[in-house]
Amino acid sequence: MILLLATTMVQAEEHQTQDLQRQLEQRDTVILELLERLETLEQELGIQPGKVKPETTSDSLEIPGRVETDNAQAAPGVVIVDESVAERALERSLTRDGALLLASGFFEIEPHVSYVRQEDAVPSFVMAGGNLIASETERNSDSLTADLLFRLGLPGDTQLEIGLPYRWRRNETVTNVNFSPLEASTHTGEGLGDVRIAVAKTLWREAPHSPDVIARLSWDTDTGESSDNGVSLNGGFHEVRGALSFIKREDPVVFVGGLSYEYTFEENAINPGDTLAANIGSYVALSPQTSLNFSLSMAYQEESKLSGSVLEGSDRKIGSLIIGGSTIIGRRTLLNLSLGVGLTEDADDVSVSLSLPMRF
Repeated sequence: MILLLATTMVQAEEHQTQDLQRQLEQRDTVILELLERLETLEQELGIQPGKVKPETTSDSLEIPGRVETDNAQAAPGVVIVDESVAERALERSLTRDGALLLASGFFEIEPHVSYVRQEDAVPSFVMAGGNLIASETERNSDSLTADLLFRLGLPGDTQLEIGLPYRWRRNETVTNVNFSPLEASTHTGEGLGDVRIAVAKTLWREAPHSPDVIARLSWDTDTGESSDNGVSLNGGFHEVRGALSFIKREDPVVFVGGLSYEYTFEENAINPGDTLAANIGSYVALSPQTSLNFSLSMAYQEESKLSGSVLEGSDRKIGSLIIGGSTIIGRRTLLNLSLGVGLTEDADDVSVSLSLPMRF
């Protein structure tokens, strides 16, 4: 009985070994067929045949090595090989922020809402009981902007962009004496913002030692309200802005930088001053559906002018740190949420924005 049992176990092990060997051979056959299909697809796409180093012996269960194409050096930065990869949250986020352009024939509609809080406090003096008393005046503002953005991919690596904003703002002024409010006033204003039109074009494709370069020319019209009920809405001025964006990929990280200059035309003898800005940041793909981004932006706005005369001390230095995240919530829809924190006195103290770019 023992000999019979041992013989039966040996025969079972031999059968199992043969079955495993047969499964491995079938696996190798499937892998070779997939590699042949990949080479055929590369030839159809005009890509040179890949160099494959698979580990496919029957004695090993390792997955075949990564496919490396000679075209990677000829066309750096081209990591999108099918439609599913093009829909990654990373690429969608780059498109939303202007660091990547839509392919010709595609367009996006993006509802966007942002909230901004700014608080300033300056020393002042008030008369109380016939005496001049030192006080502090707080100027606080809450701003809410609803924006509808359109992007359309055009031939020649070009993109058309249109923005339609609506703004609401509340200003609050509080005068404190001995840490107690003495006077307070609140004013609220709202109205249409300036319609924005922009054209962007890719000037240079990424190479091993150089980034993608995108140029953008935008026109901020004077169609918006400059003020309402005594509250400034920052509209009503013609502005022309030129910008360059630089993008370098080190998957799963993308580094982005930019420079821009905005010229403001005089309106009703008022010129708010031109603005020079720069930004640098990075985008990280956590998964195909989710990405994070971190950026630092700095801007300098020249002193304002009234009837040609410079208003001393009216220049502004604006620095902000922005942290954001994006996730795909549908086949066509991306959810983006970002938080901004002011780093200088002239910057907004905190800002929060939410948008839903939808691609068609």
